[in-house]
Amino acid sequence: MAEEMIESVPWESEEAEYPEAEDAIAEAEDSTEDYRRPRRPRRAFQRAVGVQGLTLRGRDGIRSVQFPSKLATVAETNRGLASQELARRGLDDRLDRLELRFRGEKKKDVATTGAVALAIGGGLSAIGAFQAANQPSGSALSNWSSQEVTKMAAVVSVTQLATSGAKLAFNGRYIRSGFGIAADVFSVVQIALFTFGTLHRPATVQAVPDVKAANAASFAAGTPIYDERTRKMFVVIQTSSGNFFAPTT
Repeated sequence: MAEEMIESVPWESEEAEYPEAEDAIAEAEDSTEDYRRPRRPRRAFQRAVGVQGLTLRGRDGIRSVQFPSKLATVAETNRGLASQELARRGLDDRLDRLELRFRGEKKKDVATTGAVALAIGGGLSAIGAFQAANQPSGSALSNWSSQEVTKMAAVVSVTQLATSGAKLAFNGRYIRSGFGIAADVFSVVQIALFTFGTLHRPATVQAVPDVKAANAASFAAGTPIYDERTRKMFVVIQTSSGNFFAPTT
C-alpha cells in the first residue's frame, strides 16, 4: 500500500525545497556530533515516538505517506548505538577482570603447592643431612641418600615434579610463581643428588693387621684392603691360581 502511494506521487525537481528533510538532516548531524563527544553524559537508551510517515510536496500539493510502522529517527538510532557500545565495553571490562581473577587463582594454587613441597622436602633433606653427618665412616653423599628421611624427601620431590608436569599438560603453559619455580628447582636437584648417592656408593675398606698374614681367599675380588702395619692400601685380585693382595700404589 505504501509503495503504491510513493510510486504514484509526482516528484519535484532537484531545486525543490524540503524543509522537513533539511530539519531531519540537521537533527542527524547534531545527534552524530553529540555521540562523538568523549565527555557526553551517559544515559540509558529510551525509545522516542518515532516517525509515522513522510510528507511529500508534488504538483498536486503536499501529500503524507504513512509507513506500515513507526520508524526510529537518526537521533534515536544514534542513542541506541551508543547504549549498545557502552554495554559492550562494560562486558569487556567484566571479562577482563574475570580473566585476571582466574589467572590469579591459578598462580595462588601453584604457589601453595610449591611452598608445601619446599617445607616438607627441604625439612626432610636437612634432617637426613644431619643424620648422615653423625656417621663416622662412608661417603657423606652415600650416607645422606641411605637415610629414610632422605628417601621420603625424594618421594615429595617426585610428587612436586609430577604435579607441575600435569598442570603444564592441562593448562598448555607453565604457570610462573616464585614458590613454584623454587620447588621445581629444588626437586630436580634433590632427586639428582639422591640418585647419584644411591648408585655410586664406594666399597667398604677392610682393615687387616698384616697383609702377609691375611688370607686373600676370604675376601671377594675387588675388595679394598688397608694394611695397618705398613699403612698402605691393597686390593684383592682374582687369578687362575687364586686371590692375591695387590698394592694400589
